[in-house]
Amino acid sequence: MRFFRKSPPALEPRTKNITSALNLAGKGIEYGPLHAALLRKPHYDVSYVDHADRASLAQHYANDPNVDVSLIPEIDIVTGGKLISEFLPKESIDYIVASHVMEHVPDLLGWLEANLHVLKPGGRIAVAFPDKRYCFDLKRKSSMISDLVASYLEKRTMPSFRQICDHFWNVSKANPVDCWSKITTPENAEYMIDRKDILPILRDLKLREDYIDTHCWVFTDSEFIECIKLAGGVIDGSFEIISFQPTQPNTLEFYVTIGRI
Repeated sequence: MRFFRKSPPALEPRTKNITSALNLAGKGIEYGPLHAALLRKPHYDVSYVDHADRASLAQHYANDPNVDVSLIPEIDIVTGGKLISEFLPKESIDYIVASHVMEHVPDLLGWLEANLHVLKPGGRIAVAFPDKRYCFDLKRKSSMISDLVASYLEKRTMPSFRQICDHFWNVSKANPVDCWSKITTPENAEYMIDRKDILPILRDLKLREDYIDTHCWVFTDSEFIECIKLAGGVIDGSFEIISFQPTQPNTLEFYVTIGRI
């Protein structure tokens, strides 16, 4: 008797855009699925990766109205802030999906290097990244390759206080439609944190020793591509840009696929 594997359901349009250059028939990992995993088990041979386990994530987001904690899956690889190369063998993975992950990583170049290490030759990383011009980062200055190199050489595992300060000082009220139409601009966007409260908040953050989640890196779509290209001269592992979809009107993110050579 011959058995046939049931075909996976059609991907959501956004997921299809992000993963269009991947071979999803292989073995992969998805970073930070939270309550909205792009690739669902058992339809895909995918392992979920996060810094914390499911119970910790559910507790952290219990009072967040934007997160349905009942949909958070079990996390297969709990990194605790360590690099994926400490958990997976070299050249063991066909694809990696990282939606709104790289901007949070304290050492972006080290993260990229570690993921290239576990990819098979020809394997690919699909990235969705927020464009600073159309989200709450719109007031912030763009990151530069020298900033990324500094964090790489420091082997940074937590955001620097400068990054934390920049994030919390400048985080602003913005939505992509208003940003595209110029209703909201870097000049008129309202700060999320009232100016009378910002210094006490930053003083408290300075005293904390735990991990403070921050957008460590901010780019426009083209700036990100240029920095990633320059990274090829810094990190171990050869790669190329396979595909790039710039930020589309009235949206806030762009998509990039990076292939290991």
